[in-house]
Amino acid sequence: MKREILTLLFLINLLACGKDPIPTIVVQKNDDTYAPSKVQPVLEEWQHKTFNYFYDGASSETGLALEGNDRGAVVTIGGTGFGLMAIIVGSERGWITRQQAAERTLKIIRFLGKAERFKGMWSHWYNPDGTAHPFGDQVKTGDVIESAFLAAGLLTASEYYTSNSATELEIRDSVRSFWNSMDWRFYAGSGNAMQWLWYSQSNRLTMDIKGWNEGWIAYILALAAPVPHNISEDVYARGWQSNGGIFHPNRSFYGYELPLGENKGGPMFFAHYSFLGLNPQMIEDKYANYWKQNVAHTLINRHYCLEEAPASYKYDERNWGLTACYGGKPPWNYSARSPLNDDGVIAPTAALASYPYTPFYSTQVLLNLASMPIAQGSFGFADAYCLSTNTSEKKHLAIDQGPIVVMMENYRSGLIWNLMMKNEHVKQGLKLAGVKDKPSYKQGFHLATINTLTSEFDMMRHPDRKLFELAYFLESAGNVKFTVTSKVQNKIVLEKTVPGKVGENVFEFDSQDILKGKQHTLRMTTSDSKEYNLLTRLR
Repeated sequence: MKREILTLLFLINLLACGKDPIPTIVVQKNDDTYAPSKVQPVLEEWQHKTFNYFYDGASSETGLALEGNDRGAVVTIGGTGFGLMAIIVGSERGWITRQQAAERTLKIIRFLGKAERFKGMWSHWYNPDGTAHPFGDQVKTGDVIESAFLAAGLLTASEYYTSNSATELEIRDSVRSFWNSMDWRFYAGSGNAMQWLWYSQSNRLTMDIKGWNEGWIAYILALAAPVPHNISEDVYARGWQSNGGIFHPNRSFYGYELPLGENKGGPMFFAHYSFLGLNPQMIEDKYANYWKQNVAHTLINRHYCLEEAPASYKYDERNWGLTACYGGKPPWNYSARSPLNDDGVIAPTAALASYPYTPFYSTQVLLNLASMPIAQGSFGFADAYCLSTNTSEKKHLAIDQGPIVVMMENYRSGLIWNLMMKNEHVKQGLKLAGVKDKPSYKQGFHLATINTLTSEFDMMRHPDRKLFELAYFLESAGNVKFTVTSKVQNKIVLEKTVPGKVGENVFEFDSQDILKGKQHTLRMTTSDSKEYNLLTRLR
């Protein structure tokens, strides 16, 4: 019997060997790490926590933003400008009521009206009684850049609080009064460039404001100011643009063109502070498209962290971002960190305030920080942390927290961009600065910048609207066919034809057949049969 069984097994094996092998079936699974249901709650939670710095954590006497939550009662002017925008976000998100937002804004404005001013400009810091608080050697000193950040917040507020209630009427009237009294021309001195500071006690102007840095908003507002407080276009050209010296043609780092700024971009706040309200997607002059400039700046900063920084710093896809911040390790020094000034300290605001530019890469950082207690503070994320020493600075700075709230919102809804860009003064300033009526985008996927490391464009579904959103530009109106092909499955997983208008459009899509986390080729075919392809990784 035993021999018969062995013989039978031998024959079965012999027959099996004569057949074709059974094919291996590989089941491809979705990667749902970045699904809207997982990202949206985290985004909402941490944007809200950071907003609270400007509401629950603000000065009880004045309503202004505290310079930092370690500096007692000292309030900050520039950070309050960011805070005014953040309060609007809080109102629209439902974290506070519109009435609460308006009342807090009016409280701030009433303090600003009684505070010491210097040719219409505010100082950097203030005490609760309205006297200027010394900032280094600056005593009773007007600060144009801080005042510009505040003015941007005030103008945005005037576009938001438009009802005829007594509170909102007073807000608008006060903003108008402030605007009409800010003497930008005085701060231009001899006319070669605007000066950052005026030491009133010694009647001394100092510190040329020349591009490229965070100060662009000051020139835009100064150009638009009412006569006789405005500056001329010549001052802008000589000062900010250095008669063309601001421009670096054909310059790139890691494959990303960077026409403005220092080598490798400098600290990330250059791409944040002026652009909390100015929408770079709509801004182009003879030197640069400002969307492409800011996206490139962000990708250069990230590329350096991932590929060139010392390995001991432990940067990775979830931990990157260099900008001005406190030290995250001894000696805890404040520094404007960048690829050229790197000591291993990461500032959460660098990646998180870059949300509009790199939403997927910023989300990688967000989800990581949300599970990292060492990088968390009382009002959102710690100002800085250092992986190599496993230390962090849990204090907060208004000028770091504000951009997180506002730029997250600009990614989510465009709220602050939409408000500020419709302001007539801002429109006039941009026009006088030589900004084109419309950017000269070419047909295709005009806002997409390819990752030079992977040759891909990383996309995730919008956490609120739950769809992939891909901007495209058309030179003529007509039906546009989109085809999404899976590289893994080697098949078309989505076909859709949509009407497109001349100019900017957005293709919204998703499908259960799209394997999340995998490579896909997205093809756009226009009505005149022109094709545009984009290699993407859809998350």
